[in-house]
Amino acid sequence: MLGTFQLEEEDKTLVLEVFTVVEEPDGIKIHLRHFTPSLVPWEKPGPTVLELASVDSKSIVFENRVDGQPKRTTFTRVDPDTYTVRSELVPEKGDPQVTEITYHRLKETPPGKSKK
Repeated sequence: MLGTFQLEEEDKTLVLEVFTVVEEPDGIKIHLRHFTPSLVPWEKPGPTVLELASVDSKSIVFENRVDGQPKRTTFTRVDPDTYTVRSELVPEKGDPQVTEITYHRLKETPPGKSKK
């Protein structure tokens, strides 16, 4: 599975993220990479890899066994149309940081109706 994410502030792109979810012989993993708007990669020398750590009926947890950028990412289903992603970053120096984003499914507009 392939996905992208774009973070904007005041109509300015701050970061682009490209990720894949893949099944490998040793388990399910997320490979992700962040880029500047001009596609300069943030991660050196390559993508970050998060390995599947746990699954239950409401959440999936992936962990980074190499470093803390991010250390853990948790996907939690809130309801059929909503989920949250919580990423915990643990830098070598400084305080840990947590980012949590809530996603909502967009409802389809019926044919002949316009969005307001």
